This record gives sequence, C-alpha cells and structure tokens, in this order.
Amino acid sequence: MINGILTFYSGLLNGLVEVWAHKFRSLLSMMGIILGVAALVAMVGVVRGMIGEVRDYFERTGGITRLQVESREPPDEQSHIAHLSPGMTFRDVEAIQAGGTLIDLIDPEVSLGWRRYTYAGQSEHAPLQGVMPDRRERLQLQMREGRYIGDLDVEWASPVIVLGGWLGDLFFPNGGAVGQKIHVHGQTFRVIGVLENLGGPESRGWFQRQNRICYIPITAAMKRFSGDDRLSNLSVRVAEVAFLDDALAQMENILIQTHRGIEDFAVSTMEEQLEEFRRMERTFTFALGGVAGISLLVGGIGIMNVMLAVINERIREIGVRKAVGARGSDIFIQFLAEAVVISVVGGLIGMMASVGFVVFIREVIDVEQFRIALSPPAMVAGFLFSAVIGIASGIYPAVRAARMNVIDALRYE
Repeated sequence: MINGILTFYSGLLNGLVEVWAHKFRSLLSMMGIILGVAALVAMVGVVRGMIGEVRDYFERTGGITRLQVESREPPDEQSHIAHLSPGMTFRDVEAIQAGGTLIDLIDPEVSLGWRRYTYAGQSEHAPLQGVMPDRRERLQLQMREGRYIGDLDVEWASPVIVLGGWLGDLFFPNGGAVGQKIHVHGQTFRVIGVLENLGGPESRGWFQRQNRICYIPITAAMKRFSGDDRLSNLSVRVAEVAFLDDALAQMENILIQTHRGIEDFAVSTMEEQLEEFRRMERTFTFALGGVAGISLLVGGIGIMNVMLAVINERIREIGVRKAVGARGSDIFIQFLAEAVVISVVGGLIGMMASVGFVVFIREVIDVEQFRIALSPPAMVAGFLFSAVIGIASGIYPAVRAARMNVIDALRYE
C-alpha cells in the first residue's frame, strides 16, 4: 500500500517534470480539457442567469400561491350563447371580494399600453396601468417618495398617479415629485408617489421593464381611458398553499356566476409554470453541458495520444526499470499519475479561463435580458470531470506500458 502511494507520488512529480519539459506539447494536449471546463462553466452561468431572471419574476409576481384568471374561448356547446357573458370585468373583482373567503389579495389590472407623459416641457413614453392597492403588496413594491394608491383613490376614481422609478428619475432627478401635476395623454394627474427601482440602479430584464410602469387607480383608468369596466388581467393570492385546490374551486364557482354560466375563462395555478421552469432549466443545463462534455472527451483523447507518444519515447526506460525489479503495477501507476497531472493542470487552467470567459461574455456581448454569473458548483464539477477524464484516458497507455516485455523494451532502438 505504502509502496503504491510512493509510486503514485513519484509519478505525479515525473508528470510535472514532463509537463514543464514539453510545455508546448503539454499545452496542446490540455487544450481540449481547458476549453471544455471553461465552456461548461460559462454555459451553466448563462443558463443560471436566464432561469434566475424567470425565477425572480415568478417569485415577485406571487409565487406558488398565485392564481391567474385568463380569458379564453368558451366550449363549442356554449359558442352560440357566448355573447351572454360580460367577459372579465370589475364585477368579478367585487364578487371575489364578497365571496372569496380563501383569497387574501386581489390584483386586477387595466392595461392602457404605452402613453405619453409630459412635465415641464419634457415628454417621455412609458406603460400605464390601472390597479388597486394590492398591486404594491403582490409585487413587493417600495416607495422612494410619497405613498401608493389607496382604497379612497379607487372609490373616488381620483386623478392621481404613482410614477415608476425610471420616469421619476427623468422628471424629478432631485426629488420633490409629490404634489406635482403631469399630463398623461392629454389628462392631468397629480403625483402622489414615486416607486423605488427594482433590481438596483443597473436593473435588467423583468426588473427593468417593471421600473418603467406607472400606476393610476383602476377606476380612474376605466373612467378616463377605457370607458368600460373590462379587465386586462386578474390575479389573486391564496392565503395558504394548503388552500390552493379549494381556492381554485371557489374562484371557478364565483366566476361561473358572474359570467352567467359561460365558461369563457380559465383559472390556473403557478405549479405548472414552476414545473415548466424547472424542466427548461434541466433541458438547457444538460444540452449545453453536453456540448462542454464533448469538448472534455476530445481533450481526453488528446491526452491519450500524448501518453502513447510518451510511452514510445520511453520504451528503453521502461525496460530498464523492469530489469532492475520494477513491477508492472509500478509502471502502470507511474504513467497513470502522469496522465492525471496533465488533466488536473488542464482543469485548473480551465477554471481560471472560465472566469475570464464569463467576464468577456458579460462585458462585451449584449446580455441585457439576463444575468451571467459564475457557478462555483459548475467549476468544481468541471474540474472533477477533467480529473476523471484524465484517469480514463491514461488507463490504456498505462496498461500498455505495464504489459511491455522487458526483453523487447531493452532491445528497442
């Protein structure tokens, strides 16, 4: 046992000496390992960034406790009476408030698209939405200045507005927005608050889009812009996850009444969406990781070729060692250790290269839609995989060296 450890240690030292003595050849043999590890880490970073953005959106919009109401075509047997349904309207909200005992938050929306905002000679375009006070809690919005829309604002259809952080920065860079009047598509609104930017000053993706949205009371949106009580969106939050199925049934019962028996709506949970996110993450990880794995396998083949060439160069040395008493297992361990050195050194260089690769992607390529971050587990996995590849690629050359006939080796010129 001790002899084997000493032989392996000696092989590691010999491997380092060989790598240093033949730098260019060793670098070429490591190139597949280096590129494979760097590609694996970078690709996992890209996937984590993409999925992380989606996950942030999922959690910010209510997570697993959210129920989403969507309009849909009624079934064929109801198509001839579909006109009897008023569609998704504010009456749905009032019915849920009255009978939705398992619902603790209601967030309807009237989406008014992009509108023109004018203040002190400046004009900008940004999305405008009519909402209720629960929107702030569902999206965890923070106020930079002033207050959010209140129940009385909704009841009186008050002409008040809460500016998104992006527009607040443009119109009121030094603060003082509260109480000011701005014009929104020809209508005058009084600013009651400015939202804090989500995701920090360099927000991207969903956070960046969210920071542009401005809010007015939902009743003011209906009265001043849309002219009716139709909703663009309706989300609710269940009090507890354990009540999810019961709340779903309760919502469907309420809406079937407000829609006069017409099933032109669908109430969906976020469980399917969450599972879809997870499935997408696994698919991307395995697909992109597989590409990097192929690079590592190619690197292993390169190491095997180099080790076979090294053995051909050192046939007489092998013969001499066997002649003075070295066993086949000693020869095997020595050359296997040398292969491991090449792969491990390549893996370490690959880990360092992956850092530069990720920085390059982050700084040079346009990645506004998602983050790219280093993944320590991916770096460790890439390094361990490179070590395994080194062992696997070194076995055949080491076996060939161990089985070499001592007489033939000594006669080799």
